[in-house]
Amino acid sequence: MGRRPKAAIEVAAVEETVAIVAPVVRRRRRSSVVDHGAQAQILIDSLLRGRGVSGASQQEALAVVLWARGVHAEAEELKTLTTRVRRAKTLNAADRQVALTLNQTLLDGVLAGSLIVDVNEAGTVSFRQAA
Repeated sequence: MGRRPKAAIEVAAVEETVAIVAPVVRRRRRSSVVDHGAQAQILIDSLLRGRGVSGASQQEALAVVLWARGVHAEAEELKTLTTRVRRAKTLNAADRQVALTLNQTLLDGVLAGSLIVDVNEAGTVSFRQAA
């Protein structure tokens, strides 16, 4: 048996380095960033659509937008509580989760256009079916 040619040795060395280097697959984290500006516009449009020609005051529009932001803030806070089970029990997380689910459903309905949001004389946010 003779010696291997130099070209064959170099090819074998290159193949070994290529086989060792595997492509790095990095996973991207899914993050849901809320576009508060777009949501505020949709909420105010829904409020004005429900009011018709009477319109809405700045305080009423602010109440609706702050309600929506409160829903998002509550979701973030409950997300952190669910990782700490002992703390979640003390802060009544189960009842808060039910209320959050209801509020998120209402918010999704307003954003989808199936519900109309309104603020009554007492300053509470109310909803009705879109026509």
